[in-house]
Amino acid sequence: MSKLLPKIRSSSSLILLAKDSAAKAKSFDYNALLLTRTQKSSFMPESSVFPGGVCDATDSSPAWLDHFRRNEISAAKLQDVGHVKGPRPEIFKIKSDKEAIDPSLALRLTALRETFEELGILLCRDSKSLTSTSGYGRFHEQFDRVHWQHIVHNDASQFLELCKQLDVFPDVWSLHEWSAWRTPSTFKKRFETAFFMTALEQQPSVHIEPNEVKDCAWRSPLDYLHACLREELWLPPPQFYELSRILNFSSLESLRQFAAEREVKGLGLIHPVMYKCKNGTVHLLPGDEAYPADPDASSDKIETGLSVEEFRSQATDKLHRSEHWNQHQSQLLINFDRDDGQVHPLNPSKL
Repeated sequence: MSKLLPKIRSSSSLILLAKDSAAKAKSFDYNALLLTRTQKSSFMPESSVFPGGVCDATDSSPAWLDHFRRNEISAAKLQDVGHVKGPRPEIFKIKSDKEAIDPSLALRLTALRETFEELGILLCRDSKSLTSTSGYGRFHEQFDRVHWQHIVHNDASQFLELCKQLDVFPDVWSLHEWSAWRTPSTFKKRFETAFFMTALEQQPSVHIEPNEVKDCAWRSPLDYLHACLREELWLPPPQFYELSRILNFSSLESLRQFAAEREVKGLGLIHPVMYKCKNGTVHLLPGDEAYPADPDASSDKIETGLSVEEFRSQATDKLHRSEHWNQHQSQLLINFDRDDGQVHPLNPSKL
């Protein structure tokens, strides 16, 4: 592995879905919330992404356990928050720091904190809703959100203070482990990101953080993908892939149930390896027959000397790749079942 590769930072994102009250004549009865990064963003500016960001040390603070214990929520119950029995990527492994809380909990706290920082949405439960078994997330809006959003944005440790003052608990129970992605070795900034999914019975109001967020919208997954294909917005590969997977579910309830039942099987890390073709770029993904033994062997795109189509024609067995002719024209291919039970992405251009 190249010693020149930058350090991989842990991060967390939230696929936030909510029922659409005006969806009777639509193909999907729910919308997804994505934000558009500002032009000044240090990573993928102007891209439309799920809320999320880099893990902060305070997200792993044992002080969170003290807060949860206020309502007799035991550490053992919190460690089992994901109910996962299958394998998981490195990001979910317990670190050597014995003081830090379980990554399954800390990564959820990161996703919830970042969602509040960027969009002003506080997903949480109080003592009355802690025992809810609906499976849907809860949120709280009756406080000075703008004030606290500014405070937490400037100091991540204040997220815990906010929860203490409101006497609420981040709604870690409604977040389901959906996928995990690692930035390719060709990027100067690299992240390993846990993607969680949560479902809401109604859409909360949004207040964007202007330094990080240009705008945001609630739209169906198909609307987002069609807008990308029409070159109206740009979806980075993980967002395009995950929205394409969600196309399998027209009902939010069926998607929520699938996410809850599937997560027990664990997650396989999606670590793209980039190949340069004459007319585009191909991202090979784990399981593809041409996927290299060391996905970090090269810090540059690997030259093929072939077109995207010629490179594909060389394959004789398993395919798992995303083909990109430009920033907006993409195709996802997978022809085998994944070990983690995930559904395959659908082609939005055919829907």
